[in-house]
Amino acid sequence: MKNFNELPDAKFKIEKGAFKPKVMHCSDCNIEMKLSNIEVNLDGVSIRLSGFECPKCKKRYLGLEEATKLDKAMIISRIMKNEFSMTRSLSFDGDNFTFRIPKEFTHDLRKKKVEIMPLGAKQFCATIE
Repeated sequence: MKNFNELPDAKFKIEKGAFKPKVMHCSDCNIEMKLSNIEVNLDGVSIRLSGFECPKCKKRYLGLEEATKLDKAMIISRIMKNEFSMTRSLSFDGDNFTFRIPKEFTHDLRKKKVEIMPLGAKQFCATIE
């Protein structure tokens, strides 16, 4: 058996859409699964995902992109359960609402973009990119 470091480098190309499958087969029943909308409720956070369901055993699977969305929802749910919050003043500049993030949260922050994900009518999650 060869040492891992002695193996030649493998090169491969990942096609567009490789992580968003159009067809999936059940690992138990070995039959094609049907497309399915899957609603998941995680202690106050609801998310609707596009996945697959086996018509025979009812097992459900997600592709990587949808599983990533579920992972983010789980993180948000854990954050909301922690009950850590801070009240900040909200300002309006005529076009946008703004608020300041405490410097303790942004130590050594050099990035200037923020991804905002709506959680509800009055809730959102902001991630610094």
